[in-house]
Amino acid sequence: MTPDVHGDGRSGDRARGVARGLIPDWLDDRFTRSVTPVIRRLILARVNPNAITVTAFVLTASGGILIAFGHLIGAFLLIVVGGVLDFSDGKVAALTGRVTTFGGILDSTLDRYADAAVYLGLTVFFWNDGHGFTAVAAVLALVGSMTSSYLMALGKAYGYGFRTGILRRQDRVTLIASALVLSAAHDPLSRWLTLGAATVGVRLDHVATVPLAPVVWVLAALTNVTALQRLLVLRRLAQGEHQPPIASETLRDRQLRALRDSIGRTSTQRGTNG
Repeated sequence: MTPDVHGDGRSGDRARGVARGLIPDWLDDRFTRSVTPVIRRLILARVNPNAITVTAFVLTASGGILIAFGHLIGAFLLIVVGGVLDFSDGKVAALTGRVTTFGGILDSTLDRYADAAVYLGLTVFFWNDGHGFTAVAAVLALVGSMTSSYLMALGKAYGYGFRTGILRRQDRVTLIASALVLSAAHDPLSRWLTLGAATVGVRLDHVATVPLAPVVWVLAALTNVTALQRLLVLRRLAQGEHQPPIASETLRDRQLRALRDSIGRTSTQRGTNG
């Protein structure tokens, strides 16, 4: 789920030498096409983009609360719907000419609170489940997530627009959502792990929820790696050592172009049929 803002969106990719994230462009394009009907309906209903932003936050934060209480499938549903709306708010604003500076600020702020709710939910869940180390890993993932987002915003404030790093926000949300829904298979997976460990003489008494626990550890590592990547990129940009030109078409530009084409074709077909 690609995050967005109501700002001008021309973040570009001035540090294209750094990893661009886990989600490839073709998969992002497919996701954009899949949510086009949602964006079209929001536009036709004249929904305020800021209302979409707030709704996305409420759903995602509620998903974090459900995680804390162990309702992982319910959390998955809320986080996915919240992610789709979070992707849509800036697109609706751009396609309807309602882009505002405050909208971008609101979107970015609520994204941080939503992320915190999810990571804190994971922390509480694993702590209550008796896996303190994984709970600590969730806290580390929260720190890495906040720091990497802050560094990108800080760079933009100094005029260095970029979206680089091995784990962007859409990658983090996708990993968490996938792990939540696949955790429904925890019981057979944990039995398989227990039996496999027993064959090599290792006893596993209580396996942390899989694949959610391994994903939390991956997030703990890669969010902080991303923060380091962005810090190093900012250092090179600030010292004038790395100044490639901004890409002619950013990811957001491509998404908006695809949405305009799709929504425009649909409107034309409706007019012809009518």
